[in-house]
Amino acid sequence: MRKQTSAVPDLFSRRLTYLGLQPDRLKPQHRAILEEVRARCPNCESPGRCAADLVAAAPSRILENWDEYCPNAARLRILAALAMFD
Repeated sequence: MRKQTSAVPDLFSRRLTYLGLQPDRLKPQHRAILEEVRARCPNCESPGRCAADLVAAAPSRILENWDEYCPNAARLRILAALAMFD
């Protein structure tokens, strides 16, 4: 298990911003899923790679390789879509 760092919550917030995910637009049950994802991020195996990707990637890109290392990628993409269409 990875040691928690203060950078990981910042990475989580930056990833939400990058995806355009606005938690306040989610239904309560979807916010609960988001909180589960948030709780997992401090145990991330790849915070350095996540940080590098967030710095290097253009905000308009939809398909990146963070799906390869982030176990929460699919859930975050689904939540972002739900927030956009709900």
